[in-house]
Amino acid sequence: MKEISIDESKRIQVDILKLIHEYCCNNGLKYTLAYGSMLGAVRHKGFIPWDDDIDIAMLRSDYEKLMSGFEHDYIKIYDYRKDEEYCYGFAKVIDTRTVLEENTTMANFGIGIDVFPIDDLYDDEQSCKDFIKSIIPLKRKYRYKLLKPSPKNVWWKRIAIRLAGLTVLPYSLKDLVVKINDAVKSNGKENSKYVGVLTGTAVTEKCIMPRKWFEEYCSLDFESNKFMCIKDFDEFLTFEYGDYMQLPPEGKRMSPHTLNRIYWK
Repeated sequence: MKEISIDESKRIQVDILKLIHEYCCNNGLKYTLAYGSMLGAVRHKGFIPWDDDIDIAMLRSDYEKLMSGFEHDYIKIYDYRKDEEYCYGFAKVIDTRTVLEENTTMANFGIGIDVFPIDDLYDDEQSCKDFIKSIIPLKRKYRYKLLKPSPKNVWWKRIAIRLAGLTVLPYSLKDLVVKINDAVKSNGKENSKYVGVLTGTAVTEKCIMPRKWFEEYCSLDFESNKFMCIKDFDEFLTFEYGDYMQLPPEGKRMSPHTLNRIYWK
């Protein structure tokens, strides 16, 4: 069992993204670097130095085409609808030769990148906000069911996570993720003015975004490669992070993820 360093993990993720990029280009699909990966491309031309993952997002129609069409010998798309032990509402494209241990109640999978579907909402912001409020209770139950205490957590947080877990004992993680995604896909208006990334582990009103942001695309440099990004990346990043070119204080430069070990099978 050979350990994988964070730098090697990042190289593996870039290689996965190159495969997705090639598939999307060959099949007329669009994706965008998203969240920290978009910020990293704009501010650092690669990973944010203290971050360790890649996120992309796709409008639902292209997302489903990627889900059904992409094939590779050892790079696999994990989707809650076809993989019994996988219970995230969004897909991960994973190098199945690797294992990445996370502090969740799910089975351990490998190194991969997150692929978020962008779903229809409504033509007015209030209807979007009302829908998001309606699924927050399900999202809260899901997070309580997903998380498990980590030795890296302070003692009171470990206790809080255990107590929260007791409140959702009657539920299964799979049932919750299915309910959330069914609600997302059965609501909204086709070609709505507003869309949102609604299948992540948390959802807030910050998920509401204009569809027009996802109509035009460009290329951005990321780790010596060029990948797709929405042309309106400045609006997206300002909405998400405010003055995004300003570096955070040194004490806040840390990965949002709590990983245990990463290794080759």
